[in-house]
Amino acid sequence: MPGYRQSHVPYAVRHRDNHQFRTTGADRMPKLYKRKGGDVWQYEFTVDGRRTRRSAETADRRLAEDIAIKHEAAERRAVVHGQEAVLEFRHAVALYADDGRDLRFTVKLLDHFGKRLIKDITGPEIRKAAKILYPDAIPATWNRQVVTPMRAIINHAADAKGLTKISVKRFREEKKSRPAGSKEWIEAFCKTAKKMDMPETAAIARFMFETATRVSEACRLKWDDVNLQLGTAFLEKTKTTPRKVFLTRAMVIDLANIRSSHPYLVFAAANRSTVKKRVDKVIEKAGLTRLTSHEFGRHGFATEMIVRNDVDVATTADHGGWKSRRLLIETYVEGDANREVIDRVFGKKERR
Repeated sequence: MPGYRQSHVPYAVRHRDNHQFRTTGADRMPKLYKRKGGDVWQYEFTVDGRRTRRSAETADRRLAEDIAIKHEAAERRAVVHGQEAVLEFRHAVALYADDGRDLRFTVKLLDHFGKRLIKDITGPEIRKAAKILYPDAIPATWNRQVVTPMRAIINHAADAKGLTKISVKRFREEKKSRPAGSKEWIEAFCKTAKKMDMPETAAIARFMFETATRVSEACRLKWDDVNLQLGTAFLEKTKTTPRKVFLTRAMVIDLANIRSSHPYLVFAAANRSTVKKRVDKVIEKAGLTRLTSHEFGRHGFATEMIVRNDVDVATTADHGGWKSRRLLIETYVEGDANREVIDRVFGKKERR
């Protein structure tokens, strides 16, 4: 343009092409580029000496520019004012997801709290949201689907970003008495299952009852995780943390009897549906009280330990893999794990 010096044209405009976008100096902006053979724009920028690279997840260049600029601006605000000034709930959910955490109840939570800053979300607001999101639910549902996941997501982000954790008062729940498995129930079940030529079903029922293993965890158990000689099994993929469990003599015998039949999965069950069908079939044949896998397994374990044998909560939690001892106290009652307590509670009594 006549009479118009090139220096008046912003650097970003003068150095633009179809593949990347760079700016420097006072007009510095995020760099946009495409990977070789790709259609989606990528961007990178440096704030306070830390470089960030992300995908804009769009082939639209103008939209990618907008996403990159907003991201960089947020990072700069965080440097100046602290993470709490920019960390939104949706960012906390993304951190939670990146860590492989449970996202079952997050859709409604995201819709409600999405762009709210974490620092502005309070316990009373979370309790109020529970009633709004699930108006016809009971307190147990509000706790399970709102209070617990909100607290977990926010505190996970707080750990990651060095922020203050949140405390949320749970709704008071009415305790309901539910049936629990017992040694007598398990023995009758196993006896019937073996008569029906279903030794794997007998073994998995005993295993869940004596180790507090969830049905999904039992289904994943491989022979590589079992040491019959030492009488132990290692649960690698659990809801909380991996743990070692001790096997009673009866459990070792049950496992030894099915060892040669199934070379990979210990109980030859792909999922909980398979286990349920087998268990229901045995229960009907034996004429036993109908129990779910949780009732005769994890709930039965805790009841047998705490209620029927007065084992302390700490030991029960260690053996059963409970992350929260408070849950056990609230449910079953108003050390270190060792083999002896398992043999004492679940093993056969020695005759004098």
